[in-house]
Amino acid sequence: MKTLTLNFPDMCCPAEFTPFEAAVLKADERFRLIPDYGARTVRILFPENARLDESGVLQTAEKLGLAFKRLDEVVTETVRIRIPEMDCPVEAGEIERELKKAGLAGYAFDIMNRELILPADHEIVLKSIEAVKAAGYEPDLGADAAPSGNVRLSVPEMDCPVEEGEIDREFKKLGLSDYAFDVMNRTVTVKAVDLEKAESAIKAAGFESSRLDDMKVSGPKTLLSVPEMDCPVEAGEIEREFRKAGISGYELNIMNRTIAVPSALTDAARKAIETAGYESTVMVQRRREADFEDKTPWKRYFLALAIAIGCEFFEIAADWDVVHLSETLVSGITFVLAVIAIALVGLTTFRKGIQSAMKGTLNMNTLMAVAVTGGVLIGAWPEAAMVLVLFEISEAIEQLSMAKARRSIRDLMSVAPEKALVRQENGEYAEMRVEEVGPGAEVRIAPGDRVPLDGKIIEGSSTFDQSMVTGESMPAEKGTGATVWAGTVNLSSTIVVTVTAPASQSLTARIIESVENAQASKSPVQRFVDRFAAVYTPLVFVFALAVAILPPLFVGDWLGWLYKALCLLVIACPCALVISTPVTIVSALATATRCGLLIKGGLFLEEARKLKNVGLDKTGTLTKGEPQVEKIELFSGTTREKALELAASLGAMNKHPLSVAIVQEARKEGVKLHEVKEFTALPGAGVKGRVGSGMLSLLNFASVEKAGLSTDEVEKAFKEAMESGRSSVALADTFGVLAVFELADEIKEDTRMGLRQLAAEGVTPWLLTGDNERAAQALAGELGLENVSSDLLPEAKLSRIRELQKTGLTAMVGDGINDAPALAQADIGIAMGVRGTDSAIEAADIAVMDDRISSVATLVRLSRMTHSVLVQNIAFALGIKVIFTILALCGMATMWMAVFADTGTCLIVVANGMRMMRAKPKLDRMAAAVEAQAR
Repeated sequence: MKTLTLNFPDMCCPAEFTPFEAAVLKADERFRLIPDYGARTVRILFPENARLDESGVLQTAEKLGLAFKRLDEVVTETVRIRIPEMDCPVEAGEIERELKKAGLAGYAFDIMNRELILPADHEIVLKSIEAVKAAGYEPDLGADAAPSGNVRLSVPEMDCPVEEGEIDREFKKLGLSDYAFDVMNRTVTVKAVDLEKAESAIKAAGFESSRLDDMKVSGPKTLLSVPEMDCPVEAGEIEREFRKAGISGYELNIMNRTIAVPSALTDAARKAIETAGYESTVMVQRRREADFEDKTPWKRYFLALAIAIGCEFFEIAADWDVVHLSETLVSGITFVLAVIAIALVGLTTFRKGIQSAMKGTLNMNTLMAVAVTGGVLIGAWPEAAMVLVLFEISEAIEQLSMAKARRSIRDLMSVAPEKALVRQENGEYAEMRVEEVGPGAEVRIAPGDRVPLDGKIIEGSSTFDQSMVTGESMPAEKGTGATVWAGTVNLSSTIVVTVTAPASQSLTARIIESVENAQASKSPVQRFVDRFAAVYTPLVFVFALAVAILPPLFVGDWLGWLYKALCLLVIACPCALVISTPVTIVSALATATRCGLLIKGGLFLEEARKLKNVGLDKTGTLTKGEPQVEKIELFSGTTREKALELAASLGAMNKHPLSVAIVQEARKEGVKLHEVKEFTALPGAGVKGRVGSGMLSLLNFASVEKAGLSTDEVEKAFKEAMESGRSSVALADTFGVLAVFELADEIKEDTRMGLRQLAAEGVTPWLLTGDNERAAQALAGELGLENVSSDLLPEAKLSRIRELQKTGLTAMVGDGINDAPALAQADIGIAMGVRGTDSAIEAADIAVMDDRISSVATLVRLSRMTHSVLVQNIAFALGIKVIFTILALCGMATMWMAVFADTGTCLIVVANGMRMMRAKPKLDRMAAAVEAQAR
């Protein structure tokens, strides 16, 4: 549906809006106009075949004499600054004059509420506050008005505790206290209000910084495609120019060769990219397949290769007297052919190399430009041409390899359809784009179609293929009330689904976002390689310069030693070293998604190989998390129906499995639920809320005792449930316990095998549960678990994780809000993603989409395989360079042999890294072997 949003500065009440609304509806009564008097905007929804087009609507406003401005980009979130003394348009005009002087736009006044409405942007808010003060008014900076939230600063050179300490000292000098260092990721998190002080402190300590998060809300972003940015070295060059230009709030994605920049800084960003020696284009749509395809001019490359080979063979033929021409003519022909070949493919390399050298930095383009120029100057024209052509072709082949790794992510992006059949007001279904469908809409899905949006089934039942989302190969049967996810396939019958999340917040979208973000999160090996390459390239350049100058001073043969130095420059190209790690990591991340693992960064993927302990929550992790009400003990004259009625009303507000079970039992018995007000979750204790005029709670035994509501009868009921290994929860009001619900859960089918898989990988499982000791021991006895900690509140669970971390790398696996602190504290937090609450998934580093404990063992195996491949690639790349360096110094290597070696090394390490994309069958075989051994 087409929409238009207009800003009417003078529209502060319905009286100003009504004439415009009446005029538009008079032309076509099917229009929908949605006013926002606070923001002074009107959103206009155009019907199909409307009698007024956009220009007609604008003309209508003009005829009515209304002042308006069209908003092509509506800022989704705003900040309101209260100005108590601004109570008439005159005072608003004085403030507006100061705002215009400051060059600000996109603001609106709400005079009735005495507020200035601004886009939620840090710089705009700060400038606006100064403008308000300049107009003679004092803004009331409440929690919402003042810049709030945390800001992350990137400090690229802060890579050890010593440098962290230097910055920390400067922070303390300025009185800063609320901040956090992350040396591994080279970032500092500070309060937004302390941002300027923090930046000056970092500068005082001798370091450069840039902002990673502008504010709690980001403005609109523009996605730029930078086709030539295919390794961290080139990304670093662009980042340096961004810092010089003062550009922040950007996001680099090397694998997709894109940079997301604030829309307001698009022109400045493109200029900075151009200054760095790269070209950029604006991507209109983020997920178009064509945006990720390579457009390499292969015909031109192969023509250049043919000319270079012809040049080489012509010189050889002349040397062997196959061609009888004068030496001058032979030299002229080979020179012309070499220049043509170089001009066809190498101008970009020369341009970027010269720009890099002028800025005092050395990269692979600089090395290659110097090597080719040197080859031309010493008369080795055919070799110079061959070196440059082979280098360019190798770069193109590397890009193709990277494209294949990216394709795995692109395939993930394409699983959700672009359109959905949505029920209209007249009961008929019409096709709409998924971006236009909001929560609450009803969508029909036919057999064989993919589910377009996350939702719950309200009509019908069917079988679903969820393999693209959860990694589970077996189809799942689902009926009314069950959740379905965007991208899964409806296999058997037509269903109707109520949408529960917009397309941008679907499970598939979250997976895509996490995988894309994970590409930017570097593993320790990646960071080591980046730092090593940054030092290695200039060192080799200096070494080659020394080889060209020092030996000839003693033994002569200047041209011979210069040629050897040029060979060293070719060999020194760090492509193979730098490119192998991201390809390996992304390939492994793609395989992880196929195994039902959503990993949020290369760090966690690589560190998982060291896992020694894993803390396991009970409900929803080891058990199905679908307990059934087995028994209800009643007190204070409460009837079963009344107890269910009140407990289910509270439980309906909560996602905890015990609450869900009580609600299901109430629905089975046809009990009516009540509205709950003042609902509050009590982590590790239960929930509370007001039903009618009374405050009610659902509490565990420890919380009942703490509240002083326990009696002998209540204690006995909890004890009986404990001895039976059941979970229990009390319904209580202000005066005492009304009922105790006993619930039994069922162990997951995969739990026993999952624990065996962990043991096979040398990982020790620990049961960490908030359940009582008897229930925990009963479950542990059934599963053969030796390490059990029970009755753990969130703080106690967190403390237990800290104790385990002293003995080795520790992970925590959980799915509830009470697990979030432990998940955040653990070295690796693992959330059971399908059933996991948003808070658990947010706190975790990895989500297990298929809810299987055995997937944790798969994670460990995948991590070990990935680390092994990374080490292989680094060792091979460095080994080849050492060997060819020795050959070059001994005079046994030529320039074209060197570039062949470099190209071959690149292709081999990339191919070796991409083996990780085919690792799933091997992982499955390893798991099957453990299972077979256990039988």
